[in-house]
Amino acid sequence: MPIKTRELMDAVTVLTDQENMRVAMKCSAKGAAVCGAGSFVGGILGGPVGLAIGGTLGAVSAAYMNRGKFRPVSDIIRYDMSERQREMLKELIIDALSEFHPTDLIVLLPLLMNNNAAQRSVLNTVVSFVTNELKMHIE
Repeated sequence: MPIKTRELMDAVTVLTDQENMRVAMKCSAKGAAVCGAGSFVGGILGGPVGLAIGGTLGAVSAAYMNRGKFRPVSDIIRYDMSERQREMLKELIIDALSEFHPTDLIVLLPLLMNNNAAQRSVLNTVVSFVTNELKMHIE
């Protein structure tokens, strides 16, 4: 029985949820800039103490600005990826698991759920795919 993309993606989303993998939605650089600017202004106005206070206020401001802008990788896989991208990811995962010889879904799903090496291999493949193909940053 060939491996179905949807069922494999369901298993992968379970793994990414277990690892609490999240994607930064183009806001990390802006948050870093706000945090750095707060430190800079605080340092100029208050010296070393101002640097600490400005850095803290900048970090709190950056966190407030970016709340809710980090999404689970499982959501990206389920809702944002095209069928072509899911197929590409499936092929990459099957290639990554080739040393385990999964020939069908009946063998693959228990392998993914019970084998730490297989889980690491799949998660590394997902990170690589999301980073290189989707141009997103995993936190």
